[in-house]
Amino acid sequence: MLVACGGNVPSVKTLAKNPHGKQVASASNDHYIIGPGDILSVTVWREPELSKEVSVRLDGKMSLPLVNDIEAAGLTFAELRNQLAKKYGDYVDVPEVSVTLVESRSKKIYLLGKVNQPGEYLLQKSMTVVQAISLAGGLGEWADASDIKLIRKIKGTQKTFRVDYDAIVSGKDLSQNVQLQPDDTIFVP
Repeated sequence: MLVACGGNVPSVKTLAKNPHGKQVASASNDHYIIGPGDILSVTVWREPELSKEVSVRLDGKMSLPLVNDIEAAGLTFAELRNQLAKKYGDYVDVPEVSVTLVESRSKKIYLLGKVNQPGEYLLQKSMTVVQAISLAGGLGEWADASDIKLIRKIKGTQKTFRVDYDAIVSGKDLSQNVQLQPDDTIFVP
């Protein structure tokens, strides 16, 4: 079973105090790790025929003119930019390459249990618990809104935290509306 029994599950508020539960770097900085499914815009300055919007395939590679298949998954934007500049250096004098994220499709979250539309969802930038539940169509009938579980992998170990949805939406405890990270699972009993 995915979820530990109620009484000894720590509140999600402990994540705010836990340095290992740090938030995900935003897609706008060079700490974002490119993953399969992400859509990238690759621009080579003054070379429009080499500039493309491409998707990172499931094998982690993407295809571009002249350089063909190149590994992108697992790299930051800076690392990919440097690799592309080296490869395009064989064809273009001093290539100026930029890589930007058009759409993140590799970072996912999972909603299970008594939500109206359980399943896998793309993690949007700065998405919180309440936003994710809303994306899943809200809580289902008979859902226990005061004992929702957030399951997160921290340092290779699955940890479970209790979220009191009622306390969040009533405004009594907004600190429980934490920002989600890739591969988080929300279970609504």
